[in-house]
Amino acid sequence: MLNKCSEETKRDLRLPLNEAKTISFVAWLLDRNLTASTINSYLSGLRQAHISAGLEVPILRTPIINQIIQGRKHMDQIEKNKGTKPTRLPITPTLMKLLKLELKNSNIQQLDKLLVWTVATTAFNGTFRIHELLCKNVNSFDPSFTLLQEDITLKSINIGNEQTEILQIRLKSEKTDKVGAISIVDVYSSGGTLCPVKAYKKWNNLSSPNQPKMPAFRQTNGKPLTGKKFNDILKKMLNKHLTYTNDTITSHSFRAGLPTLIGELGYADSEIQALGRWSSRAFECYLKQPRTKRHEI
Repeated sequence: MLNKCSEETKRDLRLPLNEAKTISFVAWLLDRNLTASTINSYLSGLRQAHISAGLEVPILRTPIINQIIQGRKHMDQIEKNKGTKPTRLPITPTLMKLLKLELKNSNIQQLDKLLVWTVATTAFNGTFRIHELLCKNVNSFDPSFTLLQEDITLKSINIGNEQTEILQIRLKSEKTDKVGAISIVDVYSSGGTLCPVKAYKKWNNLSSPNQPKMPAFRQTNGKPLTGKKFNDILKKMLNKHLTYTNDTITSHSFRAGLPTLIGELGYADSEIQALGRWSSRAFECYLKQPRTKRHEI
């Protein structure tokens, strides 16, 4: 983000940072309408970046920077109290079908339509954080953390004496696991309109030659599909169906979608927590619609 800020503002923001550089970065983040908590997270990341680079850590939260962040915090609370801050909605099957219809009628290249739909169905059915699937940067990636083509395996397994297909996705570093232990997430075939396996097979059969060491989800031009690009496409496709000043659908809405649905169906908290791979009770924040039942299914 610091590099992106430097590119857009044409300012030299190389480490080590001083107060002027940090203020420029914070101002840029404010222009992007980020919250105080998000800005604080980025400053913590920059502190760690100095340590990783073997540099003396500067005082990033000087009195004036703290005052700016405190002002943003007050504005966040005012927006929350007034109800003027857009609410991020969980994705629903209805919104998924609208997305599919809009993609079909869009002027996006056919292979890229299939790519976006594959990512959408995989994110929805697997309750993924979007950057567990997609790159953060269009021009570079870290193979130690990025989902590569070789990290997705299509398998046929036996469940209850019936054969079913799954996508087995190998995550090399989850958000809740900072040490980088590998997790295997099974995404099951649903056989319907929103089936992730069917979407993946259709896209994969038409996509570029097998390149196991490259990012798993790449566009027709060969560049990785990023979380930002995915969000831009979502907004373009769903803008006429939602009032984005009040309600928004972002890539993180896919993480909230399935937990919200199974919460309404009465599944136990522990089952919801396991489905979303949450290590704490933070998963309760994702249940944005009232439950209809509380009994275990």
